[in-house]
Formats: sequence, C-alpha cells, structure tokens
Amino acid sequence: MHPNQSCRYSTQFRLTRLIRLWVFLCCMVSMSLHASPTEVLHFDDHQCKAQLKQIRSTRDAPELTTRHWVNVNLPDRWENRWKGYSGPVWYQIRWSQQCDNTQNTPIALAIHSISMAGEVYLNQHLIWKDRALVEPLSRSWNAPRYWMLSPAHFNTGLNQLDIKVVGVATQTPGLGEMHLGQPDIVIAKHEHYTLFNRTLYFVNLVASLTLSTITFIIWLLRSKESTFGWFALTSFFWALFVYNILSFDIYPFSSTIAYSKFNMCLLILYSLCFITFSWRFANRKFKKIEILLWSIAIAIWLYIAVASNNTLQLALFIGFLYVVALFLLNCIAFQWIALKSEQPEVRFLALVFLLYIVICIHDVTKILLQHQTGIFITPFSAPLMTLAISLILAWRIARNMNHIENFNQQLEYNIEQTKLELKQSLDNKHQLEIENIRLQERIHLSHELHDGLGGSLVRSMFLVDKAEQFDKQQFMSILKLLRNDLRQIIDSGSSIGVTVPESPIIWAAPLRRRFVEIFDELDIHSDWDIPQQWPVQPTALEFLTMARVTEETLTNVLKHSRAKNVLISLVCHRHHPQEMVLNIEDDGIGFDPTKVQTGLHVGLHSMQIRVQRIGGILKIQSQPGRTQIEVILCRQKHDLSQPH
Repeated sequence: MHPNQSCRYSTQFRLTRLIRLWVFLCCMVSMSLHASPTEVLHFDDHQCKAQLKQIRSTRDAPELTTRHWVNVNLPDRWENRWKGYSGPVWYQIRWSQQCDNTQNTPIALAIHSISMAGEVYLNQHLIWKDRALVEPLSRSWNAPRYWMLSPAHFNTGLNQLDIKVVGVATQTPGLGEMHLGQPDIVIAKHEHYTLFNRTLYFVNLVASLTLSTITFIIWLLRSKESTFGWFALTSFFWALFVYNILSFDIYPFSSTIAYSKFNMCLLILYSLCFITFSWRFANRKFKKIEILLWSIAIAIWLYIAVASNNTLQLALFIGFLYVVALFLLNCIAFQWIALKSEQPEVRFLALVFLLYIVICIHDVTKILLQHQTGIFITPFSAPLMTLAISLILAWRIARNMNHIENFNQQLEYNIEQTKLELKQSLDNKHQLEIENIRLQERIHLSHELHDGLGGSLVRSMFLVDKAEQFDKQQFMSILKLLRNDLRQIIDSGSSIGVTVPESPIIWAAPLRRRFVEIFDELDIHSDWDIPQQWPVQPTALEFLTMARVTEETLTNVLKHSRAKNVLISLVCHRHHPQEMVLNIEDDGIGFDPTKVQTGLHVGLHSMQIRVQRIGGILKIQSQPGRTQIEVILCRQKHDLSQPH
C-alpha cells in the first residue's frame, strides 16, 4: 500500500507497454499465490508411521490435578473461546509413532507462529523458549521457527509436545501451523513461511525507506513540490509500521498494549498521508475534506489512547475500519480523478490503485473472517509500487530530458536573436556617438574660429589701422600668421574617425608623420614610446580627445617652447593598471601653468575642458628646461574595457 511521487506535466504519453508489463507481473503474483498450499500438515515423515491422537489446550498449568482441557485444531486462536483473556495458555499435541530410523537421522519440527511468546517441550524436555515471557513480551507472532531434533528425544509409541503460549487478548493470541518430520520437507515448509512472514516484509521495509529517503531529498531541494514531501511521509510511516511487524521486542514501550496502540496510530497516519499524496499527485486539493479526515483521525487517536483493556479491542477495530475505508474509498475515487486528468502518469497510478483495491479486499476479508490459512498479499504491495514508481520516474526523466533539450534549442535561438538585436543596438549607439562627436567638434570648431582666427583678424585689423607705414613684409607676416591659425583649426578638425584604431601604433602614425617632418626641419629630436597594444581599450571620445591634446601640445612646442627634445609616451598608470596615461615632455623654455586656471592660455584651457569632459585628469608641470603635460584617463568613471 505504497504510493508513488509527483508529476506535473500534461503531455501525451503511451502507456501500452507499461500497462502490459504491469498486468503480466500482477498475473504472475496472483498465480504464485494461488499455487501456494493451504493445507496444514502435522506429520511429514515417510520413515515413521505416526498417528495423531489429540490436540488440546488449557489456561491452567498442565501439572495441576484438575485440568480444563479443550480439544482444538491448528492453527488456533483462542479469542473466540476465551474472550478477553490475556496470559499463558498450554497446547498439548499427542501422537503415536513406529519409526524405522536405523540411520539415526534427525527429525525437524517447524511452527508457523507463536502469538505472542512461548516455550516448547518435547516429552518433558525443553527445546526452546522466548527471551521474555512477561511484559514486555517477546514477539514471536510473525517469526516462523524450526528445530532439528535428535531421535533420542522421541519415544517408540506415545509422544507429547507441550507448548506454552503467552498472549494478549487484542493481538490474536494462539498457535499457528506445525510440521514434524524429515528435515528437507519441514525446512521447505519453514522457508515458505519465512518468505511470506519475514522476507517480503523486509523487502517492503527496504523499498519504503529507500523511496522515502529519495523523495525527501528531492523535497528538500524543491520544497515547492509538496507531493514529494507527502510521499516521503507516507513511505516513512509505512516503513515504521512494517518495522513493528518484524521487530522481536517492543522497546521503548513497557507493554504490548501500548505498542499495539502506537502501531495503529502509525497505520492511520500512513493512510492520511497516502490520501493527501495521491491528491497532490493529481494536482488536487480538497481542504474541507482533508480537515474533516484529520479531525476524525485525531478523535480516533484520543479514543485509542484512553481506551481500557475492555474497550481496546473495539477502539483498535474502529481504527482499522477507518484505515480500510479511507484506503478503499480513495483508490475508488482516484479513478474518477484520473478520468478528469490529462496527465498520463495519473492514469497509470489509477491502474496501480485498482490492483491495490484487490489486494486490500483480499487481505481485509481474511482478517475479518479470521481465516487462519492462506497468504496475505499485502507484502507484495511495496515491491510492486517500487516497480510502478520506477517506471513513472524513468518516463518522467526521459520526458524532462526532452523538455531540457527543446528548451536548450529554444534558448540558443533566443540568444542568437538577442545577439543580433544587441549588435544592432550597439551599432545604432555607435552611430549616435559618432554623430554626437561630430556635433561637438563642430561646436568646438566654431569656438576655435571665433576665439582663435577671429581674435587674430581683429588684432591684425587693429595693427593695420594704427600703422602709419605698412610695408609688404609686415603684410605678408600677418597673412602667414592667419594662414597658420587657419591650418591649425583645419588640422584639428580633420582627424575625426568613426572607429577606434586597432592599436596605439595605428593611432599615433598620422600624428607622428605630420610632426616628425616639422621637427626634423627645425632640428628637434622626438621620441615616441607607443605600445603595440592598447593598455586599456579607449572609447571613441577618449581616442579623439587624446589625439586633440597631442596635436595642441606639439603645436605649442613648435610655436613657443624652443625645445630640442620631445618625448611622447602612452603607458598604464604605475599604481592603477586599469588607468591609461598620455605623457608629453619637452626641454623648452617653459611657461606659467597658472595661466591655464585663469583662462589666459586659450589652447591649454581648451585641452583641460576636453579632458574633464571624458572624466580624465590633466596635469601640467612647467619650468625652464622641462615641461610635462600628463593626461590620466580615470577608470572609476569610465570602463574603457567595454567596446563602443
């Protein structure tokens, strides 16, 4: 009675192969169950001719003079005979045998169950006893046992087997089937009992704990998937219930009654979690019904907790009926939920629940009718559910992989589209930036024409107007000065580029060619320390600013410095590798740097405005014999590594 875990997708899925496999396994289980023998064999020895004389039981000690023996058949449960009785009961099996055991081979004895604890005597000889025959009792009710007995323990003629059973009224006390005879036959019977009473339950326990652990970890990683959490609780409570079936002791409980109360509470918890899981699996919530079911469960728990020994059997019976009713009604109602659902895994789980209905009806009928023979098929539920969940998980993993592959393909397509859009956006931004630079250059050119050439024209007009004599040489000098100013303005506006050069070498090449020719004519030595690659990739505006500062500085060197040596370098800042430094030095006569701050030196003041506009720093140091102009591009404000 184990559920499986959550799935929330609604894609189409063909379950034909899974359903065929599931039906095949169910048929195999059903055939194996019906093929199991249900007859109770008391003697399985071909060498001894044994004749059963009597099987009887009594609540009194067998050594008492007055005995109240009652003839019984095995398996026997004394609830109907001695209602409400808890304590020791003796069983006595007598038979006569004539054995031809010349080879002195051992004889095997097997007992299906002793509920709850007991001890076994053969012809007044103790062959076994439980560890505890008083509360807390040992739990032998689900533990088949067998012993290899020496022929010396048997009599030729009448033999007697005495078995003391200590039972509890509410725990179906009594004695199970017995087999006595050849070891190979009896051991085969014992292995058959062990398979259905212990091994299948152990497999059930391992499967439940495994699924509980896996789904609990999944729930921890994805807490919003409440289905996994409910399935983990369902498997955990069922595992505890199965462990209590397999356990030989009742620690930490002090009595079998308290232990049975706890076990019934676990079974109710399991059924409630199972129902909640199945609803969450189908993406359904019935809050009012869930509150009602939990309220009834709490009331039953309280009734079981306070029940006395006289009313405990009724309380446990009510709890058992509540569990059975919940389980069957949920399995039936889930068929309607599956019909309304479009999820194939929900419909597959509904098929599993159909099988659970058959298993539940079969075992509950055996319990209610108190059939002592046959096999309970509930232990098969966990392995079958494990297989069902494995199939669902395998299909879900395959489906999720397909979803992931489709998502990756769509993601790659979206990335490519985004790249194209981003490239177009960057191209547009670049064009806007170039247009903005051109506009700024035009504004700058207008200022240069107004402040530079306009001032020269006014000064020339003033000189001509005031001069009494004006010869040809003076006139030519004025025209040359105007020509030079106009060329400087034209040259400063002709270097606009739309892209940043790939390397500083390409950036410096036109400047170097223009000024080196003039330097050579004036016998000025120039050193150009330009790296092969940009220390930090500049933007277009920064690239143009460096070009203008270099042009203006070198023009001033030609006009005013009278220098013989000039150094032009482009390096990284000493203390900040992410900052780029343009340095120009000469050994001329120098000038007064304070004129830059007051605005008296128009060219240097224009350079300062340009550098500040890009967030850089302009440093000017000048004295006779050494003038240094340093431009630092600050990375705190401009990330030069980003392409433009």
